[in-house]
Amino acid sequence: MSTLLRFKCPKCGKVQDVPGNGPCRKCGILINLPEDGVIQVYRMGNAIGMAVRMKIYLNDIQLGYLGNAESIRIPVPYGHYKIYLQMPEKGLSRCFVTPLEFDITPAYRYAFFKAHIVPGAWNSTVRVEPATPDQMPPLEMT
Repeated sequence: MSTLLRFKCPKCGKVQDVPGNGPCRKCGILINLPEDGVIQVYRMGNAIGMAVRMKIYLNDIQLGYLGNAESIRIPVPYGHYKIYLQMPEKGLSRCFVTPLEFDITPAYRYAFFKAHIVPGAWNSTVRVEPATPDQMPPLEMT
């Protein structure tokens, strides 16, 4: 996991990982990241057969992909959020999604989640569950 933060440019829509405030890499608009809270999501490692990248959604807005055993941090303003991960169209054809709803408030500024695939006999489920900071991979400097 890097110390980079993932955001989606409000002007051009490019999803990118950045170290902090600065210009968008695509359109050049100056981006000021929200400083209210941070959501960290860790996609737990899965068996090789299910190691495809998953789309990550926050309030039904796609924020790129999350690879096997990868972790990201998303800066967000205070508010109500719904997060889920979904297999790409070319991945598992029958894979259910379980979204998770939560709030970022002054008293609850950091949210930690772990995502994993729960295999089933006929269908699999991509599940996002609350986690604790000690369940997250350590931050690495890039």
